[in-house]
Amino acid sequence: MIKKGILSVIAISCLAISAYAADKVITPESLSLRKTDIVDESKAAPVDAKFDAKAPGQAKTLERSYENAPPLIPHSVDGLVPITIKNNQCLGCHMPDVAKGVGATPIPESHFTDFRPKTELKDGKIVKDGKVVANTTDVTVAKFKKLKKLNPARFNCTQCHVPQANVKPLVKNNFKPEFSDEKLKHKSDLLKVINEGVK
Repeated sequence: MIKKGILSVIAISCLAISAYAADKVITPESLSLRKTDIVDESKAAPVDAKFDAKAPGQAKTLERSYENAPPLIPHSVDGLVPITIKNNQCLGCHMPDVAKGVGATPIPESHFTDFRPKTELKDGKIVKDGKVVANTTDVTVAKFKKLKKLNPARFNCTQCHVPQANVKPLVKNNFKPEFSDEKLKHKSDLLKVINEGVK
């Protein structure tokens, strides 16, 4: 008896929702945050973003979005991009031996680290650092080796670090970061915590 009652309530609810939804037309524009057709991009225009940040050395450091997040670029990047492996002007101020003297955020230890252990496939077996490992779960990204120079895989700064623009967000962000230490609002301790939860 109870099951029949529950099924009746569900059936009536479905009918009511169907009747309500029948009046509503879902268009491609209504599904898009930009309110443009999500299938045809020909009429979509980029956001009118104004990058009017101060010059490097004059901008205030921004709090990280969350603990160990890549820092946001608080200054203008005019004349600094595009970044290539042979031309990276960010290094002029952000290398650790220079950063303190010019008041810049120093590149962290994680950028002077190789997180990719030497792994290869031989005769259908995975070989890591010369040893055969049983399966792919034994190859962990938590293993790393410190380098004496900047890891070449980290040359493209703007792949993770982004400048800020004066634009209205399409969706309100209610996220509030919690930092285990107040110092981590402007600093990274990634190498100290990278194995948390792995071992």
